[in-house]
Amino acid sequence: MLGAVPATAQQQDKLFDATDPKATAAALMSAGYKAVLKESDGDPYIESATNGQTFSIDFYGCKDGHCSSFQFESWYKPDPLWTPALANKWNIANRFLRIAVNDKGELHEYMDVTGVGKLTQANFADAVDWYQTMDGELAKFIDKAREAAKPDTPKK
Repeated sequence: MLGAVPATAQQQDKLFDATDPKATAAALMSAGYKAVLKESDGDPYIESATNGQTFSIDFYGCKDGHCSSFQFESWYKPDPLWTPALANKWNIANRFLRIAVNDKGELHEYMDVTGVGKLTQANFADAVDWYQTMDGELAKFIDKAREAAKPDTPKK
């Protein structure tokens, strides 16, 4: 059969409405991640995990069950290492995943995505993969920063 598209390619090219949190949760599961759709103060979010750490997809600009954008995000508990200088160093060198330190000393890791228009499953899976990959790179960056912040120990 000439011109037949394999089922996996058809699934990857399948469009879904990324403004719909339920459809986004289903797309996240199709990408191989857990996806638990929840609400906080009436706003939808998806709870998931990557690299052994929980992350969420929070939705913004929601009206009548549809939202204009969403954000992949994780939070780290306060740590003296979390400084604006550390965040700036990361943000200058990295394009998609951003970090910030709030007034409570928590580190916020986030990546924004527009939900306007339709996304293919492949496009969404690529965004999830970017988040996972950059989350892993952030972990390496933090490990390096933590090592550099250690006081020198005398050699024996």
